[in-house]
Amino acid sequence: MPANISGSSFSSLGINFSRKSSCWGRTEEVLKCTMGGRSVSFSTDHMNKQILSTVSRQSTKDLLAWKKDEKVIYPSRLVNIGIDKYCAENNTNVTGRVRQRVFAMISKDFGIKLDARSAQSSINHIITGNGSFGKKTASLCEGMDRGVKNKAADMLANQLADIFFEKNISQDINIKKLQNDVKRYIIMANAMSA
Repeated sequence: MPANISGSSFSSLGINFSRKSSCWGRTEEVLKCTMGGRSVSFSTDHMNKQILSTVSRQSTKDLLAWKKDEKVIYPSRLVNIGIDKYCAENNTNVTGRVRQRVFAMISKDFGIKLDARSAQSSINHIITGNGSFGKKTASLCEGMDRGVKNKAADMLANQLADIFFEKNISQDINIKKLQNDVKRYIIMANAMSA
């Protein structure tokens, strides 16, 4: 039977990113997550090393080729997620033509290459498949229903993936700005089609 934990709903999830200095002068970046009375921390440096190690072991490509692919795939995935979110929130559909126009405008304005067919990034898969990540999210969400656990795990994996991308793949792309601007580009693309 699920535990009755005060503040155990998804709305009580808090995520805080901070930098801690050690006595040896090193700075460690930490993503701290709280839900209800529980909290877990992820060392982003440690997670980044684990992602790179997993890619080196499992990928059929060398690390540089994988990074080059992810530089296109990861932001393309975020644009597709933004379009899907817009459609769900507005109970509407985006035509293929409008979707292509959104991708073309964002690509031009951000100066990045995108692929509208890219919807899955291996970065998120590696994070969610990481044993330490699984144990920590299970601990954070113990006693909560599966929907809450899945939402929390997705949100945490996305945060860690964003940090990884900006630190290891491309420091030229502001992920938050990209995510926040998708709606505006959809509205502009729809207006151009009218």
